[in-house]
Amino acid sequence: MKNRKGFTLIELMIVIAIIIILAAIAIPNYLRMTERARRSRVAGDFASLATALEAYAVDWGHYPCDGTAVTDETFGKHTDALGATAMVTGELTGDGTLNDAAGTHTTLTGEDSPIEFLKLGTIQAMYNPFLPDEDYNYGTDIDGTVWFLYVEHPTDATHAANYYLYRSDSLTDLTESADTTFLP
Repeated sequence: MKNRKGFTLIELMIVIAIIIILAAIAIPNYLRMTERARRSRVAGDFASLATALEAYAVDWGHYPCDGTAVTDETFGKHTDALGATAMVTGELTGDGTLNDAAGTHTTLTGEDSPIEFLKLGTIQAMYNPFLPDEDYNYGTDIDGTVWFLYVEHPTDATHAANYYLYRSDSLTDLTESADTTFLP
């Protein structure tokens, strides 16, 4: 009987082939799983924001807007401590011009401002999981009767160019769009 101290070349090639087959199965599944997780993150954040926006509209009679132009702004982790980088952040946290910290306005339901619909820390924890250096976007028409939340999604295997995931006051699910024609 021969004393063997190692593997033959055939045995090593079979093991390497098995590892390659397993990797070929696992990597695409991992990529799909991360895509689903990112979409779920966006859907969850947008659901929280939608609840706050609807509560705001019940109290003030419209969604956060400046009343002079179509609102289109970013907000999220790049919002400063005072919420000054986004009008919607100020309105939802109780530091906006209508929902002001000075308490000079009264809601439709008779409550005095400010009303905190979301904590600043909650808004600052939100970011685009597809492009972490980007924030979420909020858009509304001039009079604040409709709103849109949207986020840019980079090119992937099924899309030739960057596209957007969005949700609006009339949509409860994330929807895809190749451009921003969904904005008011």
